[in-house]
Formats: sequence, C-alpha cells, structure tokens
Amino acid sequence: MRIGLLGDTHGDMSHVLAVSETMWKRGVSVLLVLGDFGFVWPRRNYGIDLSKLSRRLAARRQVLYFVDGNHEDFTRLYRHPIGDDGLRWLRPNVAHIPRGYRTPLSSGRTLAALGGANSVDAGNRLAGSSWWPEESITEDDLAALGGEHADVMVGHDAPLDVPALDRRLAATDHWWSEGGKSYSAAGRQMFHRGFLQVRPQLYLGGHYHYHVDETVEYENDGRAFSCRVVVLDMNEGHSWSQAILDVTTLDLQYFDRDDAIVAELTGNETGRWLVTTSPSQREFLFDLDARTVRSLSGDNATCPLTDQELGLHSIERCRVGQPGSWRLVTATGLPTVPVRSTKVIDIRPMPAGEQTHELIWNDID
Repeated sequence: MRIGLLGDTHGDMSHVLAVSETMWKRGVSVLLVLGDFGFVWPRRNYGIDLSKLSRRLAARRQVLYFVDGNHEDFTRLYRHPIGDDGLRWLRPNVAHIPRGYRTPLSSGRTLAALGGANSVDAGNRLAGSSWWPEESITEDDLAALGGEHADVMVGHDAPLDVPALDRRLAATDHWWSEGGKSYSAAGRQMFHRGFLQVRPQLYLGGHYHYHVDETVEYENDGRAFSCRVVVLDMNEGHSWSQAILDVTTLDLQYFDRDDAIVAELTGNETGRWLVTTSPSQREFLFDLDARTVRSLSGDNATCPLTDQELGLHSIERCRVGQPGSWRLVTATGLPTVPVRSTKVIDIRPMPAGEQTHELIWNDID
C-alpha cells in the first residue's frame, strides 16, 4: 500500500542503502528509483554491485524497481530480457520497468511508466561509453505507452509548463550549449506527448536534480485535467530526494535520507515491530505480515495473555507519546476484542529471525 520513491541514484551504493534502511524502518518494502539508477555502467563490475545491493535488499525483505533515465548503459541493460510479467529482472529483487509498462496497484489505482530523457551535456559525452542514443524516447515508446488514462505516471523527464521547474531551468540555462539545450528540449517535448496520452493525476520523476511539487492544469484534445507534478532531487543526504507514496490516497510523505525515527504504526506497514510502553516497560511484538500481536513480559507485568500470539484485527492508535489501542481477532467469530496499553515510548522494526532484546543489526557483505 506504500511505495518508497528515490530520485536519481547514479550508482551511489551508500545512498541507496541508507534510504533502503530508512524506508525499512518505516515499514516500506517496495522501492522505486525514478531514473538514472546508474548501477549498470561501464568501467565498474556492475554484476558484483547488483548482487551486493540484492543481498542487502533481501535482508530487509525489499524489492527495488527503476525506470531508466539518461545515465544508464543501455547496451548492458538491454542484455537482460523482459520477462512474462513485462519487467526486466536484473536480480530476483531488482527490476527495470520498461517504457510503456502499465500495472494496477494494490489499491486499484493504475500506474504507467515512461523512462528516458535527453542529456543536455550529450555533446561532452562519448557514444557507447558515457552516452547512448537509446536514452531518447521514441515513437515506438509512445505507441507502447498507449492512450489510456492512468492515475499515477512515473518517469525520468518532466512535462512542459511546470512553472517552478521552468524558472529553475531559465536560471541555469547559461551552463549549457545551444545544441545541448535544443536536444534536451526535444526529449522533454517527446515525454510531454506521452504525458498527455496518460493524463495522470500524479506524475513522479527525477532528472533535474531539483525538487518540484506543483499542481498544474493541462488540456489535451479539448479535455482538461489537473496533475500534481513531483520531481525528486538527486542522491544527496539533506535534499528531498526520497518520499513515500500512499497508493490509496496518492499522498506523499517527504523525509530526510537518514531520518529513521518511527513515531507511529498504522497497520499498513509490513514486517515485525517491537512496541514498548511505559511505565511497565511492557513490550508488544506486532507481526504485520502474519497479522498477529504478542504481549511480552515486562516489569510488573500482570497481563494474563503474556507470550500468547493472538490475531490482530486492526490498530486504532499506536503512536509514541500516547496510549496504544488495537483490536484482536477472536477464534469464535465474536466481535473483536479491544486492547489498551499505557503510553507508547518506542517503536522499532525487527529484522526477520531476530529475537527480542537483541536488536543489533549486523549488515554483512
């Protein structure tokens, strides 16, 4: 029900792992890089890098998807075939989303993808070494995308007429050659055509190394539509280069890369979570995959259900600084059983297989 979004990562392993950990601590298991993934690149053993990334993701039970940008080695990327599911799997939990891919989301919303963008500095790059013509969106890509509406569109470039982005580009255009600007503008125009085909409610992209979040009115063939256009920044620690998308409401939550504080459980997360309450220091172990909760022993514990694993129906409130409230499933089909706790003082994730009171994370290559 939630997707962790990353702006351009440019093959930056430490950045991706830091964001992965922060997302994991917030209960997010699906990650999506909005182009310029950059791990498939010449002059580096990308196979080793991908395997290392895959192991780290697997330890956190995460899957990473990415759309292509303009900084990918397309020759190597396209050696990986597209599977029956329409995705290009580089590792069991790392997949490229080809241009024109569409899918329903778990909420029933729909998503369409159109990667690619034209490099404004292509004139300074070497074909087959640091630049590939496959970066450009083609007529075939637009045909694959089709003309059906989708609620969410993901890509790398941005649609036209985004005031905040256009002001940024006007202020930085003097950095680039006229040929480079013309080539880049042609790529954006191609992307805009695809954007108008989809008419999304929300667009998510990267490319410009600058954060934008702006709602824009568009018209296509006499049909007006409004779109929230979001561009994430690049791989930096203190920029808005990551966010969490709620696929039901399409709300976005921005946060700093290293901001791993977890203040609340809603029940929509995944994985196991240890909740500590005060003053008794009682611990509750929530398994949100299995939908169970277990009351663990604490100081002065008097709960008769200690160490019994019970079915979890819903979490009404589990927020640091407030008393907890959730409901249990009964085996007899009777109404759910309410549970109240004292004030919640700590919420933390627990990796699979880790025991309570042993909360040290060992990240082994």
